[in-house]
Amino acid sequence: MTLDSYGFEYRPEFLEAIMVMGNGANVAHEDEKHPLVFFDNGSPDQSISNCLRILGFEYDDYYLEDSSKINSDVIKVQLERLLAFGSVIVGPLDMGYLTYNPNCQVLHGVDHFVSVYDLTDNDIYLHDPAGFACLKVNFAEFLKAWKAESIAYKRGSYSMWGNLRKLRFPTDEEIYHETSLVIKKRYEFGEEGVISNYAKVVAENGLNDEQKKLHQYFSFKLASVRNLYLCKFLEKYDLRRSKIKEKLAILFGQAHINSVGEDYKELAKTLEEIARWDNEFRELSINYERI
Repeated sequence: MTLDSYGFEYRPEFLEAIMVMGNGANVAHEDEKHPLVFFDNGSPDQSISNCLRILGFEYDDYYLEDSSKINSDVIKVQLERLLAFGSVIVGPLDMGYLTYNPNCQVLHGVDHFVSVYDLTDNDIYLHDPAGFACLKVNFAEFLKAWKAESIAYKRGSYSMWGNLRKLRFPTDEEIYHETSLVIKKRYEFGEEGVISNYAKVVAENGLNDEQKKLHQYFSFKLASVRNLYLCKFLEKYDLRRSKIKEKLAILFGQAHINSVGEDYKELAKTLEEIARWDNEFRELSINYERI
């Protein structure tokens, strides 16, 4: 939505693919019996920056490393400055505080991004890509979501990107190459064995309420569609990796069904299959070299 406001049209599924948020996994909250696992190996805010860079944009951004030093007036000034150039990408937001979403109560700690297009003394105006357009939200209430206190995998709080300048027009092959390098780097520096370990824990302990909410309302269905987007993106240049992503999309869809049905033995088996295919994708990605 923000790119569109600057006159650049990109398909949402294409942007999702080059953000490469559907690979590997990380443990967001350690617990011997019921850890919280997210199925990606990178921070979403860094993915925004990578996406803009890969597409040839320069931009201005802002965030606070220490959210305890919040000054709402300073944040508002920074947002107003960027809005002078057009819409602004804002996030991560904690979806648990986005009360316009009827599912917000089961989405605490889940990250999200929106496009902000206007700001007044008391209200912020935004488009939410989850299907909520032209929303007027109280600014003080919005700051609670923007603080993202429960989101560990972030560079800081109150992140925003704006004043986009298109300086390069990379070819499709250049975009593929730069995206592949990001995938490679994230696997090289990411956690290993998370999914296979999670499969064992789920087989022994099932899911608690917090895990159920995460997986039934968010993580498995999102992982499925992200893998499908990356499958389509890779198809032209790397059919082998594309086919693996297709298998993973199907498996994450099955994991969602297992989770909703609370069939944890089958869910554990599905997670074992996901781990096996993700490991194969990991090896191919780490060995990627430009031809």
